[in-house]
Amino acid sequence: MTVVLTPIDAVAGLAEAIDARRAAGLDRYDEWCEGVYRIVTGPSPEHGELAAWLGGVLRPAARRKGMKVAAPVNIGVDKADCRVPDIGVYQPDTPRTSPAFLATAALVVELLSPGEVAGAKLDFYRSHGIEEVLEVDVATGHARLLFRPDEAGAAEPWSERSESRTLPGLQVVSGVVEVEGEPFRRKRFRRKRSVG
Repeated sequence: MTVVLTPIDAVAGLAEAIDARRAAGLDRYDEWCEGVYRIVTGPSPEHGELAAWLGGVLRPAARRKGMKVAAPVNIGVDKADCRVPDIGVYQPDTPRTSPAFLATAALVVELLSPGEVAGAKLDFYRSHGIEEVLEVDVATGHARLLFRPDEAGAAEPWSERSESRTLPGLQVVSGVVEVEGEPFRRKRFRRKRSVG
């Protein structure tokens, strides 16, 4: 994954380049962060495999609770302040800020690619009412499940727990994601050697 961070007005022609990315459909994973546009390339095959596996094993638990699972999902306000978590679990009647953007979600999954920082998006998720964040480091497979403090101010930290309140059956045991007893096994998603 390649990430470029810069204010829109800092580079001549950047606004036009962003419009061209959008028109060409290249902006699928791009994010706005407090007025700063993040150009994000698509994930590695291993990242995509992990997202597909997690989405597939989360869907039955979400369905039993009357919830939906989307991968990826847009959260926030388009062209202003938004994130694109790898997976979102949300109620069918969740408000939208536009046709393609949810205002919030109950739980989001962030698969951390090399160079991404654990916890970097927690302030955004707090401000958008996200209750739980599951972070998984794609390279190591290490996971943590974070809960937004109840009725807390911005200064109170997220707490780490082993079991999800949103989706019974989702847990993190010794840094390993388990969904209804099926553990994530990193070897399934290990990068293959390059040919040539």
